[in-house]
Amino acid sequence: MLSNVISYRGYHAEIKYDPSADAFHARVLGMRDVISFYGRTPEELRQEMQAAIEDYLEWCEADGARPEKSWTGKLTLRSDEAFRRRVLIAAAARGQSVSAWINQLADRESRKILAELENET
Repeated sequence: MLSNVISYRGYHAEIKYDPSADAFHARVLGMRDVISFYGRTPEELRQEMQAAIEDYLEWCEADGARPEKSWTGKLTLRSDEAFRRRVLIAAAARGQSVSAWINQLADRESRKILAELENET
């Protein structure tokens, strides 16, 4: 399976190719703190992620800070009117609010994807 996300110790990073550096660049997702790293090969990228996460955790311990793992905030969806109408009807048919229905679907699908990612490592 092709994936543009790699994982280490519960942290997940999105991979992009940076042509100016002729290397892969990755940034840990869902954090206010910025953890990013580069690698020219997949193996080097994995090694750099491990080093970056370990450095971050050591910094947190030395500074007495709690390592950040989760992101909190508001999620905004941009969609057309036909989509919004279908979602409203589908949620009502299930006896749920739009927010509860979308949360349920997104939770189920994101858990499947995260399980697949964990099985890849």
